Amino acid sequence: MQKIIQLIAFFCWCGFAVAHNHDQHKGFDIKVTDLGSRIFELRTDRSGNVVVLIGEDGVFMVDTQMEHLAELIDVTQKKLSNNRDVDLILNTHFHRDHVRGNAYFKERGAITMAHPNVRRYLESPVALKALGREAPKFTSQYFPTIDVTEDVSIKMNGQSIALYHAPNAHTNSDLFVAFKEANVIHGGDLVATSRFPFIDIDNGGSVVGFIAGLKAIIEVADADTQIIAGHGTIAKIGDLEASIAMLNETHNIIKALIDQGLSLGAIKAINPLNSYTQKWNWAFITTERMVITHYYDITGLLE
Repeated sequence: MQKIIQLIAFFCWCGFAVAHNHDQHKGFDIKVTDLGSRIFELRTDRSGNVVVLIGEDGVFMVDTQMEHLAELIDVTQKKLSNNRDVDLILNTHFHRDHVRGNAYFKERGAITMAHPNVRRYLESPVALKALGREAPKFTSQYFPTIDVTEDVSIKMNGQSIALYHAPNAHTNSDLFVAFKEANVIHGGDLVATSRFPFIDIDNGGSVVGFIAGLKAIIEVADADTQIIAGHGTIAKIGDLEASIAMLNETHNIIKALIDQGLSLGAIKAINPLNSYTQKWNWAFITTERMVITHYYDITGLLE
């Protein structure tokens, strides 16, 4: 543990939002996917996908899901790590289903780090007008211990771990994480495999920035890269390219209707994105919600 503390101190010297409707229940197993190089995806399909890197230097975890899932996640990773505690955590962004497990792991000695905007948003939460939700409340036990940016890199368990900030994308706090030797990327909520993404306009997100974030991941990846999604199954470059095409097409459709002077209500009544429903619609971001996202992004209005 002391080694981890010294490592993070050196790097720093050098250089809730949303609870999805599917994150509320117990009584299920965590699906573990071995990505090689002692990297494992832990997926509940209730909250954001977790990744752990395990080795002699300790246990490194990306995202922590929700309070009621944290113990189950810990039990699962301990089966993989020979009963070790988590040493180091990176939150990809500040949304509740990615940070609410922080308190559980911090109580057990984990160091938690994230982009500086994560702490800012957790300290001063903003209401999600697009979802009709008031600002959540967070106590300091959920805050990251250390602020990091893409200028920081980590060497741990034989992996060079690079951090990349995607500004004004899903939020304005997004980091995606590349495990270079293993050729694995955790995309956070920049990646939602075959699903409409949630773009948090109220907290710095934008459609243009989201597309730029996907392109940034593609620039780092290659045809063999395993890309962990924030939600959904493991993706490849082709999945990200499909998301980019969908976002560009749907954004242009909604913009054209706005340019004709149509209100949000009138656009919703037309159901202009209906042809995208079968492939992209899901419980949290429905086709109608995607229409609202584009409208809000373009006009700044919700009516």
